Amino acid sequence: MKATDILMGRRVRQNHALEHATFTILAEWEPTFTGSARSFSDGFVVFAKLDLGLLRRATEEALRRLQAGEAHLAIHPNCGTNLAVGISLVTLGTMLGMASNNTRTRVATAAASSFAGWAAARPLGEYVQKHFTTLPDLNGVRVTEIYHRKMFGIPFIQVHTVQE
Repeated sequence: MKATDILMGRRVRQNHALEHATFTILAEWEPTFTGSARSFSDGFVVFAKLDLGLLRRATEEALRRLQAGEAHLAIHPNCGTNLAVGISLVTLGTMLGMASNNTRTRVATAAASSFAGWAAARPLGEYVQKHFTTLPDLNGVRVTEIYHRKMFGIPFIQVHTVQE
C-alpha cells in the first residue's frame, strides 16, 4: 500500500469514480449484481463472482461515459463513505450528549443523534464523495489489465489503470 492510497490522492479518487461507475453499469446490465470493491492509486479490486469479459466491458463503458461527462456515475448510493459519514455523525452526537449530567438528556441526545446520523448519512456522504473521495475527470486514464487473484485464500479481481 502506498501513501497516496491512504491520503486519497488524485489517482485513488479517479479509480474510486471508475469503480462506482463500473458497479452502476454492472447493476444496469445485471439487476441482481452484488459485490464490493476497494480503490487504490493503480486501480481497484472487486470482490464478486464475475466473468472477466463482462467486467472488462462494464469498466470500459464506465470509463467512456465518465470521459464523456457523465460525472453522476462517480457517486454511488452504497459507497462506504456514506456509512463512514453516518457513523461519524452518530458518534459525534452521542459524545456531545454524554457531556450532560442529566441521564434523560444523555438518552434523548443519543437517540436524536442516531436518527440524525442515519437521516444525513446518504446526502452528506454523497457530498463527501463528490468533493473529496471521487474524481470523475478521467481524461488520459485507461484500463491496462483485469485478472483474477487470491490473497490469503480470498478470491478477487484486480483492475489496473494508468494515467497517460
